[in-house]
Amino acid sequence: MVMDRWQDWLAAHVSRTPVSTAETASVPRLDPKPRVVLFDVYGTLLAARHGDLEAQGRSRLAEESFVETARFFGFSEESGRAWAKAFFQAVADEQERCRSLGIQRAEVLVERIWEELLQSVPDPPNPLPDPMDAAFYRELQANPVAPFEGAAEALAALRREGYLVGVASNAQFYTVPILEYALGGEGRFFPEAEAIGRADETGVLGTDVGAVFHPQWIFFSFQLGFAKPDPHFFRLVATRARRCGWRPEEVLLVGNDPVNDMEAARLHGIQAVLFTPSSTASSLRASWSGPQVHRFDALVQALIGR
Repeated sequence: MVMDRWQDWLAAHVSRTPVSTAETASVPRLDPKPRVVLFDVYGTLLAARHGDLEAQGRSRLAEESFVETARFFGFSEESGRAWAKAFFQAVADEQERCRSLGIQRAEVLVERIWEELLQSVPDPPNPLPDPMDAAFYRELQANPVAPFEGAAEALAALRREGYLVGVASNAQFYTVPILEYALGGEGRFFPEAEAIGRADETGVLGTDVGAVFHPQWIFFSFQLGFAKPDPHFFRLVATRARRCGWRPEEVLLVGNDPVNDMEAARLHGIQAVLFTPSSTASSLRASWSGPQVHRFDALVQALIGR
């Protein structure tokens, strides 16, 4: 079964051991006090080797993940190397096509690309792997993750205090079970479910995506068709706030990227706090003049006062 297979892969490749953050951290000043707190995933809730597909495409190590995936599913190493080139070319082609339509940063559906990659190989194994299996397995090879210290506890604390907690991330379908598993849940939420937000509220900290994150405040790029820092992304967030009768600045984004997160959110009036888990990340701090935080407990203190 798909669920059992993915569970095994998650257990083998995703660490639940928290990654340490800075030993001390100042408490950022937030004004106005937000109603909604949105979190980026890669580099914020989860420490990641590379992050999203854009970051992976810049890494020479990405090819090895395709070769390993080819071996695992019974294809040749040559097929894996060909897949690596074809995959990132397909991403670039789709983004270029969408730029002509006014979408600055289009998001792809990786399972659709994998469907074409698997069918492109002469004399492939029979039966062909499921494209979602191949995409999921490749991601686990390319981008090992682990939760940052205090991330799961911060999500739980904010929910207890009545904040609407959400997510705003460049992501693919596999981000959802990976995030759930890393934060202590079962990683059981799969994209064939009717809608994100309908998972049962189970797990140690209620770490099914639909239990932790409010369904109206889940913004995954693979569901939207565009990714940060495309202006459509945070325009959608700001519009959601206004439809609730709130100002955009009553939404707070916590992210690790000064451009994709901080500047992109601020352009639409959304508050933003830069998460720099290492106190030595001087280049990030220098490029962002707004609020910063090194630890999740300092963020919680800023929001709930303890």
